[in-house]
Amino acid sequence: MTQIGQRIREARTNRQWSQARLAKAASVSQPTVANWENGSHSPRETALERLTDALDVQRLWLLEGHINGANNSATTTQAHNDGYFDTPIMHVPVLPWPMETNASEGLNAAPIRHLAASVQVKTPFALDCDDPAVSRAFPATTTIIFDRHIGPLKDGGFYLFEWEQKTLVRRWRNHPGRFEPAGDPGRFDTFFPTKRPRILGRAIMAIRCLVD
Repeated sequence: MTQIGQRIREARTNRQWSQARLAKAASVSQPTVANWENGSHSPRETALERLTDALDVQRLWLLEGHINGANNSATTTQAHNDGYFDTPIMHVPVLPWPMETNASEGLNAAPIRHLAASVQVKTPFALDCDDPAVSRAFPATTTIIFDRHIGPLKDGGFYLFEWEQKTLVRRWRNHPGRFEPAGDPGRFDTFFPTKRPRILGRAIMAIRCLVD
């Protein structure tokens, strides 16, 4: 899954800007931009507004990698549009959060609802996430769409997995291999597995509901 830091770097390099120049345009420090791009921090709400203006990109693209065809910036190319509109709309089942004692069975439970989304995977499912440990990436009311096909763990990708009889969403990092939180720094543990835990899904999209 492409992360917001990678998209910030992509938009910045498309404009042939240095981190220092973007920092000045967004009214932050150069180390702050570096932290955004390497994924150690995510921009707050006010910084997001300044970033979208400075980089001339859509907020939705910056947050989730999606586009709507209305943005004519360098980041939103015709190739992006063609790929998006060629992807069929699917009704993705939103499942109850898996029970701690039998998470894999929970992923076969009856959906609590469905949501329409354009995704390029065959077996998606979704969960409502309200976990302070990943609140910077997935604020409360966020619904995360997962792919059941996992493949190799990718640095920076978010995964649903079992850990000590709990079902968690965390970001995978290489060298050393670890699952990191994405909440307030210092409040939550990083997990260093000695062997790969049971991975239940790979996060591919996040949708935030802004109304009750």
